[in-house]
Amino acid sequence: MNPDSPDGGKPKLRQRFREQAREELLEAALRVFQRDGVKEARIDAIAAEAGVSVGTVYNLFGDRDGLVRAVVERSRAQVFDRVRAHLGSTLDRPFEERLRTMVQILIGQMREHWSALRVLSQTEGPGGCPGGPATGHPPPNVVREIHGLIGGLVRQGVESGELGPIDVHVATSALMGSIRTTIDVDLLFGLDAPSEDRAETIVQLFLRGAARR
Repeated sequence: MNPDSPDGGKPKLRQRFREQAREELLEAALRVFQRDGVKEARIDAIAAEAGVSVGTVYNLFGDRDGLVRAVVERSRAQVFDRVRAHLGSTLDRPFEERLRTMVQILIGQMREHWSALRVLSQTEGPGGCPGGPATGHPPPNVVREIHGLIGGLVRQGVESGELGPIDVHVATSALMGSIRTTIDVDLLFGLDAPSEDRAETIVQLFLRGAARR
């Protein structure tokens, strides 16, 4: 069958419609979660918000929990994509410049995806990465990815002499903890998304503690 013919193009057309419906449902779910709360939000309300049938929600996401996970996962993936792109495109730049920009990007992305983080905090407790429903802890694969991204940057600082001869694992964990705790506290107290000025404070505190003396 000719893929350029009307009949041959139907599967691709159906796939595009499916992807569009999925994106519209994720946006609609985020709005409804924010408006009604995650626990009170109804699938039929989300479907109505997106202009689709309830059956479409189940076909695309399996169940309600699958929809919640997809909302959070999309935001997390967008954050990671930005950080990976930054670190990959600045390999030749000085450590402190890369560090400052990375933390700024993380804070900026948290601001952009603050609604999704609030949804997450309603389901699994504060923190940017969901784990088990009762724990609020990030799953191991997410911790490893964040630790790997930040750890490579910290190692550059040690090797360049801009940081002292510190334990890279400990320094990386400390920086991760500063960023996450900032987000956790803001979510816990229902505060607005952190400003980019917060990023500079985190960077300065980290450098003062880890810089070569």
